[in-house]
Amino acid sequence: MLSFTRWLSRSSSGADSSTESRLPSYDEKTLPKSRRPSSTIAPSTSELPQTPNASQDTIAAFDKASLSSESTAFSDASPPFSTSRILFAHIGAAMALFLATTDSTIVSTTLPTIVSQFGASQNEYTWVGVSYMLTQTACQPFYGRISDLVGRKNVLYASIFVFALGSLLCGAARTIDWLIVARGLAGIGGGGIVSSVWVITSEIVEVDKRAKWSQALSITWSCSAIAGPLLGGAFSSSKSSMFNWRWAFYLNLPICLVAFVVLAISLNGAALMRPKDATWRAFVQRFDFLGLFLFIIGSSCVIVGFSFASTYGWTSPSTLALIIVGLLAFIIAGVYETKTKRDALFPPAAFKNPTIVIVLLINFLHNFAFNAGTFYLALYYQAINNSSPLNAGLMLLPYSLGSSLASLPAAWYIGYRQRLTRNTQGQKQVIILGLAVATTGFGLLHLLSDTTPKLTQSILPLVAGFGLGMLFHAPYQVFTNALEPHELATGTSAFFLVRFTGATVGLSIAGAVYQSQLSPKLTMQFSHAVAVSIQSIWTICSPCLGFALVLSVLLRNVSVHGKTHSSDDPTTTSTTTTTTTTTPPAPPHPDAADSKA
Repeated sequence: MLSFTRWLSRSSSGADSSTESRLPSYDEKTLPKSRRPSSTIAPSTSELPQTPNASQDTIAAFDKASLSSESTAFSDASPPFSTSRILFAHIGAAMALFLATTDSTIVSTTLPTIVSQFGASQNEYTWVGVSYMLTQTACQPFYGRISDLVGRKNVLYASIFVFALGSLLCGAARTIDWLIVARGLAGIGGGGIVSSVWVITSEIVEVDKRAKWSQALSITWSCSAIAGPLLGGAFSSSKSSMFNWRWAFYLNLPICLVAFVVLAISLNGAALMRPKDATWRAFVQRFDFLGLFLFIIGSSCVIVGFSFASTYGWTSPSTLALIIVGLLAFIIAGVYETKTKRDALFPPAAFKNPTIVIVLLINFLHNFAFNAGTFYLALYYQAINNSSPLNAGLMLLPYSLGSSLASLPAAWYIGYRQRLTRNTQGQKQVIILGLAVATTGFGLLHLLSDTTPKLTQSILPLVAGFGLGMLFHAPYQVFTNALEPHELATGTSAFFLVRFTGATVGLSIAGAVYQSQLSPKLTMQFSHAVAVSIQSIWTICSPCLGFALVLSVLLRNVSVHGKTHSSDDPTTTSTTTTTTTTTPPAPPHPDAADSKA
């Protein structure tokens, strides 16, 4: 480690001074000494440590690539955090992340009880879930930019406070409208938690160890899919007058407090990356307000349009107008994003690179199906089996547990294949397999009826969940490797914007389809009417996943350095491998405020 530091300092002193003018400036007080930019863009080729596989052509290629990407080198020789402090910070981060992600699914088993108590309509049933995800999605692009102005930690702490306040108001709700608004407020805080946690935990860990630590947070995200329905069901099934469904929200308050204290202690004195030239004026001048406005208008109109469809019918002028306006807003936003001179919500390559476009579509359709499945499987179990919310959560366990467990072997296989090929061939294989299994699983869900045996009710969702679970990480890895380094920050925000939008739109469309199918069938036995109506949702989800499967076959293998190449080109793969063995860990791009997720 000491020799690496000396090598880095020697290469810095001998660098061409002209490269210094291309470096972004950072506040010396806000960045630890060990993480401040060095004076070079890349190490001198004469000083690169030699390995048996490192040819001079490879080293020269690395120098050229480094200069063209204008990435700034950081020294990780002296990490500012000890392992124990990093662990402590991750515990607090995991607690906050668990709350924010669990809150999107915890209502799946509590909603029937809530709707019954408030006498709400099926349309309002859907909006309790949609309001949280809609505000979480809409506010997502702001957090990375604002954290440059007020600091990463301040954004995280404020987000925890807003989330706790929203949870308090949810628990105290006296009407369904009150609950929907409070859920929207909680979503604003939840979006900030999700965004800030990944950024901060990335910046306090050395570059070459980030994958290991981020996997721990990924497990937290997966566990929330299991815990949400179970916790919601447990509180809703309680016979106590005190511990009822409201405690599904009140429980967030003490955990938020503990997470805040743990993070405040572990991050005390931590100097995180903060561009020196970040000002409110620059934010107003460069942020893509119009693009975000068009995207929110498009999402909102589509969601409200499908909501109107369940109330006024699919041929109603108001329904058609809203859906058409929403789709037009999406199209205009796409054209605008390719032309704008501001910091676009989507990287320029998103509309030019077929691999990136395909991954974003897969990301949208995957979360569309996953969220619809979570909410309406829970409703199916309660309606068909006359189950308590807790038993419905237990019945949902194969679906949520399958989606969590599938990510572990998928991650191992991806790592194994990447070590062999140095490209995203393993990710592509996992994506294809996951979509094939998920498409089959949702097709099998169509067999669920009001007379299906309970064992079958558990096995069929397990297939769907296992396929979906393989898709939580692989598409993101392909996406980030297909981007150039300077596009990583914008790209990551875009990826999660599409993910949350898919989940939100999926739930709203599923709700509209369910309601439109249920109303004409209420003359039937209730359990049969519900089962047939929910089958219509699987009829939509399965073809959507099938379409994503067809698209996944068109994915191209991408090298770990972001250059797309054919999988049968051994020269390219070999060059990529040797480049990796001769370079120090690549730092995040200086502008990548939210580049790690």
